Amino acid sequence: MNLQSLLLVGRPWYLMRRIAYKAYEMRHPDEPWISQGAVRFCDAHLHRGMRGVEWGSGRSTAWFAQRLGHLVSVEHSFEWHAIVSRKLEALRNVDYRFVALDHPEKQPTVPRYDPQPRYVAVVNDFEDGSLDFAVVDGHYRQACVLAVLPKLRAGGLLLIDNTDWMPLDEWGVPSSYPIVHQSRNVMTQTTVWEKPLSSGI
Repeated sequence: MNLQSLLLVGRPWYLMRRIAYKAYEMRHPDEPWISQGAVRFCDAHLHRGMRGVEWGSGRSTAWFAQRLGHLVSVEHSFEWHAIVSRKLEALRNVDYRFVALDHPEKQPTVPRYDPQPRYVAVVNDFEDGSLDFAVVDGHYRQACVLAVLPKLRAGGLLLIDNTDWMPLDEWGVPSSYPIVHQSRNVMTQTTVWEKPLSSGI
């Protein structure tokens, strides 16, 4: 019996939550793999007048694109990019980019690089204050957060998935950015910040 099986046997409440989550996923096959509360938050707050960027693609890419005016999505896996590309063929408002990593995938990432990885540097195609929405759910996460902060407009939203991986203050989001949503399910915690009107970053 492996470790995961032992955990499930020892924590029946966790097993029940996993089963319930799987049932939810089957009923909502097109939703992003973020917390259900974050899905509802985004559904209520995204609209066609917004521009966004997403690091890490999948079911979320089409779902976000259907709610935004334009989306740039960045993927580092060539194989996954090919799979997701086929699902985006009917969408004309997605700029879906394959950008290989500049470091081994299993190498621990850091907040700052010199030079900046090409995967992170995609956001430099945007002018400061020109983005309404950013999703950090791929590689180089802390570096992506730091790179996208000046690109967000005042009132823009920053969504980071798996924020339970480390303390919130280690993600690099300034303390002046209020958390406007945070929720979790059995698999993940998702947090959304809003860029304040008076932010210098």
